[in-house]
Amino acid sequence: MRESAGRLNRTWLAIIGLATLILGIAGVLLASGLAGTIAQSAGAGFSPAEPADPALPEGFRDVFANDAAPIILAVLAVLIGIGALLWLLAQIPRRNQARAFRLHGDNGSTGYTTCEPRVLTDAVEQETAALPGVTGATALLRGTAAEPELTIDVRVDDRADVQDVLEKIHAQVASNLETALETPLRKVAVLFNVTARRRNDHEAVL
Repeated sequence: MRESAGRLNRTWLAIIGLATLILGIAGVLLASGLAGTIAQSAGAGFSPAEPADPALPEGFRDVFANDAAPIILAVLAVLIGIGALLWLLAQIPRRNQARAFRLHGDNGSTGYTTCEPRVLTDAVEQETAALPGVTGATALLRGTAAEPELTIDVRVDDRADVQDVLEKIHAQVASNLETALETPLRKVAVLFNVTARRRNDHEAVL
């Protein structure tokens, strides 16, 4: 029940893809000579390089002959490396459990009650585990008190009616949690793990 950096990856891949597309289009326009025609038509006031012009401007090597050039390149390399490392660390799946909920009463001026998510998830796990065919459950709350999200990992035996368990989770467990939070759940995700182990309702632990 851990979340990956899917949204971050999609965002950065979109940025990189867009930048690559723009550079590719610019390269095609420069290589074909259309860039000059477009610049003249638009009245841009500058003349783009022609296909026969050298790829690098004159004196380009002089830039790297400067004593500060190696330091600048080293700093840029370190910054790029740090960015790549941060992106790599972001790939580690995280639970992203919600912080303590601040539950307000009917009258906001009377203050609020702080409730740890673990208290609510314990109740959800116990109620889910009591359903027929369920051998255990693990719950996780994400989001805020105004927009909570519930994820449940449900372990059921191989003879359980999964559809019936799912309906009872939505109708009973999730509904009771919404009553406790006094707000509808933004999302309810249920993960089923089917095992051959069956719960013995007649077993007593002393």
